[in-house]
Amino acid sequence: MKYFYLLFFCCVQTLMAQTYHPDKIDINGVTYDYRYHHMEPYFNYYPEKRPVVNKDSTILSRGYVAEYILIDQQLYLRAIKTPIEGDYKLLVSNSKNIFADEQAGLKMYWVDGLFDVGLGSPNFAQSKDSLNPIYDSYYIFELKRGMVKSTNIFNYKQYKSFKDYQWERFRYGEEYTKLYNKLLQTTMEPIDIQLHIYNHILFYSKRNFLKKPV
Repeated sequence: MKYFYLLFFCCVQTLMAQTYHPDKIDINGVTYDYRYHHMEPYFNYYPEKRPVVNKDSTILSRGYVAEYILIDQQLYLRAIKTPIEGDYKLLVSNSKNIFADEQAGLKMYWVDGLFDVGLGSPNFAQSKDSLNPIYDSYYIFELKRGMVKSTNIFNYKQYKSFKDYQWERFRYGEEYTKLYNKLLQTTMEPIDIQLHIYNHILFYSKRNFLKKPV
């Protein structure tokens, strides 16, 4: 799965002109934009279940919006919705090939890692990034086989400090070297690689380094 996300993060830099439609996640009854796309590895493994053809194998043109929900600390897929004639304001359910109508959803047992959800209204002007806006606060959660193992809520200043801490812990390790060398094999310039890894450090670091070892 990690190599799929690597492909996504690299590809979007050349596709900024396209409109990006994030997935959604329900946390405690409130729905937020969610910029991690856990169903793509599933559809790569079960291509016959993909609701629409992905025209160029990137997240930007995946052609659906996945809706997730956290229930009793477990991440589920609640629905897959597709736009009517390309209009993302008109979405219809297209989940029948994934789970039966009477099921609560699909348990996301293959999802591991560290993820964030922006709380409140997105600020694209401050971030100067059409894919990753800035928020007043963030919900951070770590998943193991789809189960929540730890959570934090940070304001933006705390979130930035947390990213810096993750970065300093990650950048001197073996995983950083492997990742950097793999990114060198893409179309990214070496000067951009370090910034790219920092911007996505929660995903790449995979775990919350603030936690005390058990």
